[in-house]
Amino acid sequence: MSYFNPERRTRKSPLPLLTLGSLCVFALYYAFAANQKTVPVLPENAVRPHLVHWLEENPDAWPAQDPIFNPAAVRRIYQRTDYRLLWFDNYSLSDTANDLLKQLTAASSGNPSSMVDYRYHLGYFDRTLRDTPQRLQMAAVLDVLLTDAFVSYAQDTQLDKISPKSRPPRDITPVYHTDGGFRLAAYTAPRQQTSPGSGRQYFRGYNRRSDAADSRYYARDYNVDRSRHYSTWGSRSYNSSNRAYNGSNSGRVYYNAGRAYQNQGDLPPVGRVSENSEGPYIEDNTPFGGDVYALREQLSRLRAMSASGRWRPMPPGPAMTIGARHPHVALLRDMLSLYGDYRGYYGYGGAERDKFDRGLHEAVLRFQLRHGLKPDGIVGRATRQRLNLSPAARAQIVEINIRRREQLPASLGDRFIQVNVPAYKLQYVEDDRVRLSMNVVVGKKEHATPEIATRVSKVVFNPTWTVPRSILVNEILPKARANPAGMENMGYRVVSGSGEHLPLTSKNLSAAGAGSFLMRQLGGEDNILGRVKFEIPNKHDVYLHDTRARSLFTLTDRDYSHGCVRLEKPRHLAEALLRPEGDWDQWRIDQLTVGDETTEVELKQKVKVYITYWTAWVDGDGRLNFRPDLYGKDGLSDNQF
Repeated sequence: MSYFNPERRTRKSPLPLLTLGSLCVFALYYAFAANQKTVPVLPENAVRPHLVHWLEENPDAWPAQDPIFNPAAVRRIYQRTDYRLLWFDNYSLSDTANDLLKQLTAASSGNPSSMVDYRYHLGYFDRTLRDTPQRLQMAAVLDVLLTDAFVSYAQDTQLDKISPKSRPPRDITPVYHTDGGFRLAAYTAPRQQTSPGSGRQYFRGYNRRSDAADSRYYARDYNVDRSRHYSTWGSRSYNSSNRAYNGSNSGRVYYNAGRAYQNQGDLPPVGRVSENSEGPYIEDNTPFGGDVYALREQLSRLRAMSASGRWRPMPPGPAMTIGARHPHVALLRDMLSLYGDYRGYYGYGGAERDKFDRGLHEAVLRFQLRHGLKPDGIVGRATRQRLNLSPAARAQIVEINIRRREQLPASLGDRFIQVNVPAYKLQYVEDDRVRLSMNVVVGKKEHATPEIATRVSKVVFNPTWTVPRSILVNEILPKARANPAGMENMGYRVVSGSGEHLPLTSKNLSAAGAGSFLMRQLGGEDNILGRVKFEIPNKHDVYLHDTRARSLFTLTDRDYSHGCVRLEKPRHLAEALLRPEGDWDQWRIDQLTVGDETTEVELKQKVKVYITYWTAWVDGDGRLNFRPDLYGKDGLSDNQF
């Protein structure tokens, strides 16, 4: 057949098509691979409109459920960095941001309060950072919340409350990333204009001055105790005679300036400083309250509220928090307005009554603080129960507590300690000002802490503990019989009639069980009373003391003892009581709370102690506080939880 046969010329070779197809496939593959390695670029000023809108023009437009807790500081930071992202490298978190998240997580793990997690936005970060944020708005929100969390963390570390010798200069600059990880360092160079792009490396320190105009959007009348966040260095003056900082708006700060030894051999052979040192004693300076006349005024107000018929209980429904939309939100707003927690001068969020806005969030926090609830801003079961305590029931509770207050002297004294059992709180008061406040653990319902009026007669360091008969029979003897060696290692001994300490043999334990001998735990690290005990003479044989179970102080309900009062800061209380007695400071107290030697200090000036059972009282700021009826003494089932 001829080559020029027309039938053969109609058949084309597939080789050119195969070659071209292969080239296209390879081109597409390499283009896809290159695209996978390309990091999307986030324009430097792309987030500026969002940040200006949220922080300056319309704070109510903030899209995240978590609020900004430090709006004034956050706004100043972004103003100085020209509203650039601080914590992102394009659409990915920078190494600095990851270091900050690790630091925040570590700080929160030491304090399991949900409020700490909330203020650091850890729940939001956990939900949001599972995937790399690909939307511009999401990256901007995360950046703002990271900055807000950083400010909260800086406040919680109390940068301005360290000793003057090691206090950094006023201008504090966060150094984001070094070989050692995330840390803070002093920045002493003069202020200069921020160069473009510098916002991703550092930002200058901010002024922590409380500015009502700057914080009008988010933090107006937010009565969480800010004294541990905001300092008053500018108003303090150092007085070397009493080793204290004195200021018109804050208490004194005591520290160990008086313990300077020339040679190591001059140190007293007591031992090393206690690992449980509570740090410098920083005096509070808040009004005490507890006035019976203020309670009577509140009683009249509650009776009028009940008679008006304006109060309505909140029906069952879902938990609500900021950002929620629900018909119950309008009722919640009305209830908190009636109670006085929600006020008309909040400048945001009033247009939509069914929206849980920031003003309502702060009102819920105020209500929770007044009722001893965890201040998380969430209207859950416990908060609903307290909201639904009617004005008539509240009036009855106030009336009962007026009678309790009238049983005490009209003036509690120039210097006294009050323990309020339902509030789980101790306050040390001088001249009607609270100088020290701390959480306490009180007795269980079956071992109720009694109401007594007495005085502190003695402070005991490394106290011994003579086991009460009921605890000995029901708890200690079974443990001692099961593991006598372990109980001896913890300092337990049988004490004979002559005062001799005997080992935990079967014979000696039987004698202790029969009542012939006593059981005593020697002073030391394992002692159940901790390192400090305050003797307060009373017929109930209860006292104030330290404890090894430190984790209980982070709980909301703290009724776990056998009747005694366990103290969160026993060394600070010892320092407050002993300082007028002579040369007593933190250093000396820390030295006496190591080892196992018992030291007793008789007080020359006996300080009064009132262990009270107040389920309603008016504090020094004029706020009516309520607490659940822990032991059922009020006889009102609505107030027992």
